[in-house]
Amino acid sequence: MGKKAMGLGKGFADIISDHSMDMGQAGTETENYMSKVSLNAIDPNPFQPRKFFDEEALRELAESIKQQGIIQPVVLRKNAGRYQIVSGERRVRASRIAGLQEIEARVFPLLSDKTTAEWSLIENIQREDLDAIELANSYQQLLNSHGYTHDDLAERLGKSRVSITNFLRLLRLPPSVQKLIQEGKLSAGAARSLLSPNVSNPEKLAMEIVEKGLSVRETEALAGEPRKTKRAGKKPQAEINPDMRQFLNNLQNALGMAVICKISKKNPAQGTLIINYSSYDDLTRIQNSIRSGI
Repeated sequence: MGKKAMGLGKGFADIISDHSMDMGQAGTETENYMSKVSLNAIDPNPFQPRKFFDEEALRELAESIKQQGIIQPVVLRKNAGRYQIVSGERRVRASRIAGLQEIEARVFPLLSDKTTAEWSLIENIQREDLDAIELANSYQQLLNSHGYTHDDLAERLGKSRVSITNFLRLLRLPPSVQKLIQEGKLSAGAARSLLSPNVSNPEKLAMEIVEKGLSVRETEALAGEPRKTKRAGKKPQAEINPDMRQFLNNLQNALGMAVICKISKKNPAQGTLIINYSSYDDLTRIQNSIRSGI
């Protein structure tokens, strides 16, 4: 990806600076130049993590552009005879609203899909401009389309693997619950509780959480409650002591998956651990965790 290794955790301006180069070195992905580009020749970024653009905020930015102009150039790549946005989609949209015909841009003629996706994600993450679902979808796109693993993303983004996995787990929730997260009505922490195996109807519980304004702690307690229906004559499960509960929490955090413990009634030192997985990717992660000693 150029003459220099690029870490996703770096500042976006640093990445552009690192990849600026002598124009005599033609034919490389990092070759770039400054240019005025017609707004009619610019297409949206297909890898844009942000799916919602606030119209009022765009109008305010357009007014600022009318008064002050574009302070920071957008970043574009050449694509099929036209230009595609890498960074600065809000500025492009606002410039059109402001009635501009062209915009100042740094153009990368040979930028790959992979690098375009990475840079788009970097800019939005560092501006803290994505909601949890947009961020999770961005991670998933890098996993599916560009060959990343959970460990790769963690290393490149400077985040823990657990953090990456926890965001991705949100994509297992029903679309209606994901929408509540995007609307800011349900926190990501509370939403993750809905993935508990004890929750049979996450949509119903999500609405209850929103209507009652429950905290994450209250949500976790509600999602962790045992089912009320009990079989006649069924023996109660042995109590899980605090040390074992801490062990289970640590294991769940390390794996990024729910773990159920069934302790022997006769001997508390014996029991069964059940790991709930939902994909081959989960199984691979378990295998890698075991190999690395978790």
